[in-house]
Amino acid sequence: MTAHGFKGLTHGSAELVLAAHYNFYGTRLVTGSADHKIRVFDLTAEDNWELVDAWRGHNGEVLDVKWNGVSTGQIIGSIGEDLKLKVWQEDEMQAHNGGRRFKCIFSQSAAHQVNYVSLDFKNIHHESYLALVTRDGLVSLSEPTRQDFFDDWKELDQFWVAGGRIARGRETSFKVSFQHSSRPNYNAIVAGLSDNALSLAVVSMEAVKLYRIIKPEDNSYRFQSPVIELNGPRGLVRDVAWSPASWMVNDVIATAANDGYVRIYEVFTPRTESKTITIKGPVNNPPEFASPPSSTYTRAPSGIATSLAGASRSLSNVNLDGNNDGQILHDWKMIDEIKQEGVWRVEWVRNGLSHWLVSLFLNISDCGTGNMLVTTGDVGKVHLWRKGLNGKWMEFADLGPETSDNN
Repeated sequence: MTAHGFKGLTHGSAELVLAAHYNFYGTRLVTGSADHKIRVFDLTAEDNWELVDAWRGHNGEVLDVKWNGVSTGQIIGSIGEDLKLKVWQEDEMQAHNGGRRFKCIFSQSAAHQVNYVSLDFKNIHHESYLALVTRDGLVSLSEPTRQDFFDDWKELDQFWVAGGRIARGRETSFKVSFQHSSRPNYNAIVAGLSDNALSLAVVSMEAVKLYRIIKPEDNSYRFQSPVIELNGPRGLVRDVAWSPASWMVNDVIATAANDGYVRIYEVFTPRTESKTITIKGPVNNPPEFASPPSSTYTRAPSGIATSLAGASRSLSNVNLDGNNDGQILHDWKMIDEIKQEGVWRVEWVRNGLSHWLVSLFLNISDCGTGNMLVTTGDVGKVHLWRKGLNGKWMEFADLGPETSDNN
């Protein structure tokens, strides 16, 4: 990257790159392409990206790829149009660019033969969890059968996020995004949330639903009703990202929608006379999920102006286990709405990745704390945003591909 824009990366595919993901430190990049291939690049000491290996990952377009966490070794998850989820492990004994450096150690298909469209990993210390969602809205949560190995995974729970299966032929949008800190936001824990709860945001068409996934006494996580639903977009939500900064007073979530807006939400957990959430038995949710969970939440007035004025939706008197053993309130408000035509992706910059991304051309002290948001879309530019002193999010960098004048 230069001060004038991005340095070109020859990704080696004659077709579109459909997914890309950096590792925790920002030193490795994995891409998935329409040519069915997965490619891994390493950042050299000269700040160049070097191809490590490329291989045919799926018998169809590669729709999403993700690195697992920093403490789990070099593990990649991928999903493709061939209906498969695959988990890959690096064999450092294999030569670079031989097509065999990453070995598929696990593969599965969705039980109802609809392809996955999004995946995300979550790590709690040395434990790994994997969330998936299919094109028709079936969300699932899995973990390795043995947490130190990734060659066998077991499904813990699943549900239809839109209340039922979406009919064929309808345009859909589903995506999953974990809150990637090792524990929930501090205020949520103070309010009564278990410190081992998983926090997951799920795009469900025009809305985003937030789940707090609790580990019951049998040590298996189970989904509950969404604790809150974020509304406002006037079209399909294309992307969602949960800020990894657990030290923030409240959770912060960003979305990108096809109505041309980036929206930033703040989620509150008001302190109440709460007890730590426990679950005494499995959730009463049949495998077919014919009906949604029974917990209810109140709906506030819709509309962008109302939301920006401070309207919120809250889940009050939530009975997460059917026995009133735990209650935790959630409120939300939209804290900003940013116009960006053709926006498709939002991502929070954090840790080592942020230092690589901005140190070459900007000197920003808080870029590694989850306070910086990156967006991109149809016009081929990357926009960087951070929160100003007035509480509004402002653009501080606009980065585009180098032109011939810059070469």
